[in-house]
Amino acid sequence: MPTIGIWLVFHYMCGSIFGDVECDPVSMEEKAVKGDGLLINRLKILFFNRLHFLKSSDRPLAPNVIEQFETIYEQYIVKDSGLWIDYDLDYPKHLFLQYLIKVKDVLVHGSNNPDIEIFEPRNQTLANNKPVKAVFAASDAIWSLYFAVINRSEYQGTLKNLCFSIPTKKEVKRYYYFSVNQDFQGEYWRNGTMYILPKSAFAQGGSREEWICQDKVKPLAKISVTPEEFPFLDQVRKHDENMAHVKVVLTALFWNK
Repeated sequence: MPTIGIWLVFHYMCGSIFGDVECDPVSMEEKAVKGDGLLINRLKILFFNRLHFLKSSDRPLAPNVIEQFETIYEQYIVKDSGLWIDYDLDYPKHLFLQYLIKVKDVLVHGSNNPDIEIFEPRNQTLANNKPVKAVFAASDAIWSLYFAVINRSEYQGTLKNLCFSIPTKKEVKRYYYFSVNQDFQGEYWRNGTMYILPKSAFAQGGSREEWICQDKVKPLAKISVTPEEFPFLDQVRKHDENMAHVKVVLTALFWNK
């Protein structure tokens, strides 16, 4: 998922103020639970909470919610047949998908195309700006949902976005930045599809939430989504295409402009 170099800004901020960013999710979770690195994560959270990021948290789910999520998982995803999920629960779809990512060893991919049977590698750019030929997936449902509902077939301009997370003892704090071209005159949003993919086929990409596979991948299942199901739909920023990328991001995050 391209971030137009914004990951470099984030990495610079983290590296300059808090030391290098740990990119391995397992070791980060272990450090948070064991207390090693807990202070540094608290300092990161204190710093990033003062900036104008969009924020979300992975909080513990009630047993009855987990039971309903497990029922859908057993009904549609275990079969590994690429089925459409008939989702009729009252809970947000991104909450359901993030639960699957956390406990079922899966990743997600957001797309406008509802008919993908096999994902094939293609030339793209990692979050750290390195070129790669691969299938992309994400371990953050909200980030992927953004790409599912942005109107890629008509949209003109750059998509500036950033996603990262910081684990704590009780939850995972998630931070986002989304921005679209202010001069685009068409429809920004459209209905899309979230594909559920096997994590075992993927390796870490250019950021903690980005994953890549250099082989073909068959989806386990898929679920339809609408723009209204993207939780930050009304908080996506708009940027001037003529302004330098770093200036756009820093102006938004530090001065909320």
